[in-house]
Amino acid sequence: MGRVGAAGGAARRERHPSFKPAAARGRYGASMKTPRTPCLVLSAALALLAPPAAPQEADAPSSPLVAIYVYEGVELLDFAGPGEVFACVPGARVVTVAESREPVTSMGFVEVVPNETLETCPEPDIVVVPGGGVRPPSAALRAWLERTATDGTAVVSVCNGAVTLAECGLLAGLPVTTHHGSFERLALAEPTARVLTNRRFVDNGNVLTTAGISAGIDGSLHLVQRLYGAGTARHIAEYMEYDWRPEAIAADHARPGEAVELGAAADVLASLAAGDAASALAAHREAIAALDHAAAARVERLVNLRGYGFLQNGRVDEALEVFRFQVEAFPLSANPCDSLSEALLTAGDEEGARRWAEETLARLDMDTRVAPERAAAVRRAATDRLARLSGAAVAGAWICPPCGGTCDQGAYASAGDCPGCGMTLVAREG
Repeated sequence: MGRVGAAGGAARRERHPSFKPAAARGRYGASMKTPRTPCLVLSAALALLAPPAAPQEADAPSSPLVAIYVYEGVELLDFAGPGEVFACVPGARVVTVAESREPVTSMGFVEVVPNETLETCPEPDIVVVPGGGVRPPSAALRAWLERTATDGTAVVSVCNGAVTLAECGLLAGLPVTTHHGSFERLALAEPTARVLTNRRFVDNGNVLTTAGISAGIDGSLHLVQRLYGAGTARHIAEYMEYDWRPEAIAADHARPGEAVELGAAADVLASLAAGDAASALAAHREAIAALDHAAAARVERLVNLRGYGFLQNGRVDEALEVFRFQVEAFPLSANPCDSLSEALLTAGDEEGARRWAEETLARLDMDTRVAPERAAAVRRAATDRLARLSGAAVAGAWICPPCGGTCDQGAYASAGDCPGCGMTLVAREG
């Protein structure tokens, strides 16, 4: 049986002994006897009555194994939508895969027990990487995705799952898309990619990226159409009662792509990558000073976002250079001072962290341009960090919901929005 997109017809490896057909699986991965579901009935009916109506790829697998990567904080529809689509493909097997078999929670209320781990999962034909509270990829996940992509597996990202693919080096030089809230983050994670803001999905053959959440269903149906024909895809959409409009999507995709432009921030980041904070400051201080407030604020925000990308991926020294540049390039702004304080604390420099937390509070008292809500969030972060550095307990602690950022580790004295990611803080249990 052939692989998706692979040259020729490479044979699949033997399935792992723990692998069970979909019909033998219980809900969310539990092993139990279950009655035939409507989707399984549809799958059987399609196999008998509705063979693919359009030409399919010559090496499309007849019994595809679809591996959906799940993790703590995964977005529910990001994985459930594609899972529903692929489970209805005749002969398909769909499994959830994680770094361990420990249960993970989606959106705070759905517990998912993974079917396989990265080590035990049989070689998949299709991999789905959903979004949600995406975290920096571990070495194991990076190696698994790199290997499967190289082997010809179709890799599908949904929503900000594209950031994971970018951080694994799978999007270099490609046109891509993601959730509208992650356009800039994706562009920063892979500067050579062209992040398109007016696409429901972008198909690059072995790599397919989709926009936010429900777009994962459209991207999955598109892949089914490409591999198994329009008839199969349309029958699945009709079963799901999903308003699939491939012609309208194709018309939208026929328009020129509109790509994210990082502007002056891209030049700053290129200078930081080539040198250090001092040299980047010498090259860009005057240009930044000449920008109007809105343009300067965007450069500050984008460069800060990239600094946190480094910090979240354990590249602390690079994050420090970014934040050191910012505190000098934006001398009135408090936020870079708080970011530098956080990075210094991560690096183990408590004295430096204390100094810049104090500078954060001083600048907040002078900066009248920052929005009151943002000023309150930054003040809370700096104040709480100073309290922890002095050994004081942070009373009535509030924490950031798992978002994959360094702010997951923070605790705050009062309710409000997280200063790191903007999510609403939740009360710490216990």
